[in-house]
Amino acid sequence: VKALVATSALGMGFDKPDLGFVVHLGSPSSPIAYYQQVGRAGRGVDRAEVLLLPGREDEAIWRYFASLAFPPEEQVRRTIDALAEAGRPLSTAALEPRVDLRRARLETMLKVLDVDGAVRRVKGGWTATGRSWEYDSARYAKVAASREAEQRAMREYATGSGCRMEFLRRQLDDEEAVPCGRCDNCAGPLHGPEVSDQALEAARAALGRPGVGFEPRRLWPTGMDALGVPLKGRIPAGEQAETGRALGRLSDIGWGNRLRSLLADQAPDGPVPGEAVDALVTVLADWARGPGGWAGPAAADGARLDRPVGVVTMASSSRPQLVGSLGARIAEIGRMPLLGRIEYATGQPPHGSRSNSAQRLNSVAGALTLPPELASALAAAGGPVLLVDDLVDSGWTVTVAARLLRRAGASAVLPLVLAVQG
Repeated sequence: VKALVATSALGMGFDKPDLGFVVHLGSPSSPIAYYQQVGRAGRGVDRAEVLLLPGREDEAIWRYFASLAFPPEEQVRRTIDALAEAGRPLSTAALEPRVDLRRARLETMLKVLDVDGAVRRVKGGWTATGRSWEYDSARYAKVAASREAEQRAMREYATGSGCRMEFLRRQLDDEEAVPCGRCDNCAGPLHGPEVSDQALEAARAALGRPGVGFEPRRLWPTGMDALGVPLKGRIPAGEQAETGRALGRLSDIGWGNRLRSLLADQAPDGPVPGEAVDALVTVLADWARGPGGWAGPAAADGARLDRPVGVVTMASSSRPQLVGSLGARIAEIGRMPLLGRIEYATGQPPHGSRSNSAQRLNSVAGALTLPPELASALAAAGGPVLLVDDLVDSGWTVTVAARLLRRAGASAVLPLVLAVQG
């Protein structure tokens, strides 16, 4: 194995004494984590190199993980009360409809409460113990302040002019830390900024290639009846969307940079840029010619999609021109009719909690509707439709929209969007 590409989750779990290099694409949020990870290199060889490539997206990633900090006391109390009122163990998934917290944050909170003795993990989920519990605000504030200090230290490490190894050792309270004489600040940069034209073009081609797939939802969240939404179990195959296609992910280095600018909250609404349309046409063509596509070979299971008979767009309160013009251009280029638009039932986008999967589904479950003219067009067309939107995040808007379209007569729903969150 010449190189291993992994997320930081690999961490300390990689035990290979002859590892010759560690390259970080993006900066870890703490000097300790960075030191542990680069410490995987050079343990059984005379020479090893470590290289940090910080990115502008690092701060956003750090903010995300900071958002998973211990919740406010009101939300914690609500969780304990929900467990006490249930009278039976509740899984994390069953708690989501009852508690306004994301899955990861909820699970982290429950583990802390377990250690504190307020809840207990049992067969089937979690239960409240009934023991008294105090919200330790000073402790949680101290943890948050410690994380901020670690992030500041990583900024200093990346931008400082002093010895990098000495900096790391001092962060680890090493009183004998001295300049190492080997890092780029001590001995001069080992690697220059120059890149060959061939390598640069290859990177641009790889990063600039449009198109990522995203899987549809197959199951409704657990416990939706607690929110008054009668959806449970597996979504019937005849009401599901097909695997969708997007121009790129917002977290990508290539198309992600352009999509983040286009879909930013402060970005003005307007017609879809020509380069985005051209790229999506490429995505659509690859989809058609690929395995299981309407112009390509059959998939491994022998299945094949029929050619879409029309385009349907999603209503958008923030980017109506962008989504509308995108649907119109795709319909024009593909020589398909623009069948209509899925609307908000009240004329306004859904409001309310969107912190976890169950809450997000609850906000859109009854918020979308098919205008009569669209329902009639679907019944008359009787084939697959492209469902065009700007962004897929949790996937529940596409899921609910696909259910409406399939029930109205579409034989398949093919989601086509500009970007996928994450």
